[in-house]
Amino acid sequence: MMKKVFSNLSMFILFSILILALVACGHSEPTQKEEASEGESKEAASQGETIKIKIADSFPNSHTISKYATLPWIDRIEELGEGKIEVEYYPAEQLGKADSLLDVAKNKVADITYVGPLYVSDTMPLSGVVGNPGLVKDAISGTKAYNKLVHEDLYEVELKPHGVKPLWAAALNPYQIVNSKHPVKEIKDFKGLKIRTSGGLQEQLMQNWGVTPVSVPAPEIYTAWDRGTLDGTLISLFSWPGYQIEKLAKYSTVNAKLSSFGVMYVVNEEVWESWPEEVRQAVEKASNEASDMMAQAIVDHENALMEEYKEQGVEFYELPEEELQKWDEELEPFNRKWAENLDAKGMPGTEILEKFTQYNEEFSK
Repeated sequence: MMKKVFSNLSMFILFSILILALVACGHSEPTQKEEASEGESKEAASQGETIKIKIADSFPNSHTISKYATLPWIDRIEELGEGKIEVEYYPAEQLGKADSLLDVAKNKVADITYVGPLYVSDTMPLSGVVGNPGLVKDAISGTKAYNKLVHEDLYEVELKPHGVKPLWAAALNPYQIVNSKHPVKEIKDFKGLKIRTSGGLQEQLMQNWGVTPVSVPAPEIYTAWDRGTLDGTLISLFSWPGYQIEKLAKYSTVNAKLSSFGVMYVVNEEVWESWPEEVRQAVEKASNEASDMMAQAIVDHENALMEEYKEQGVEFYELPEEELQKWDEELEPFNRKWAENLDAKGMPGTEILEKFTQYNEEFSK
């Protein structure tokens, strides 16, 4: 395996060497370099040389997404490349913060980057539909639905204008209501709780249900909860370990559909076109496998976590189907308003909402 995973130290050394080289060389000719490199990848491949692909994201190597999706995907790219592809992987925001990685791809700082649609909602508002409440039922069907939406509907209207092409997309299992006060089994049980939300529709929904929404950065959830600033949070079980939720949580739903979170990897379109056909085929085949691989990893990981946390005393419970229907009825107006707001700005909000709803129903059968 030829994959190179860059650490922060290696990045420091790399940039130091680059600075010394620039000082030694004096004035550079960026325009000539760009012109000279335009056909470089295809020419290299035709001569049997290795094509280097630079991939960047925001996840540390210890993150579940890295371990069970990104790293196996990279290995698969190199395997299918049969020695013609070498991947340089820059995890943990080494080339840019999570909310700037779209620009990292657009500007060719990296060839492929992770994009979290909810982090770039001003730039890609339609792609944020994955975070709307009541739509994603589970990671398996939600990932299939979101991957289809991204490739068939969002690419032309929201990704192509930024010069990027989607490779694969996934959706996490839905957010649950987790707290340390009492089980939330009906909408009225929300009243009076102080719950951390990520803003937007989540905040509006919680306010409507009698919650005091609290805005706290994710890394500070534990501290705020431990001090009593929070009674709980909306979160996917998948994310508990990263924020030590299990140390404070006492009650959690398992089948609510309060929101989700989308993961997307994109490639700079000009870079993509510069690669030879066999390289594109290898990346595309590996990417087609990656979204399903990640969805299954999420489900398996959450099942294992649930058993572990049950033994630690956390009470997990299902909402009855009739209660879920009541929640869904309450959620629908929030999604409709989201779509109408985008329609008013000249974007196909209602169309995207209807298609994503349709795809989720299609893959949930």
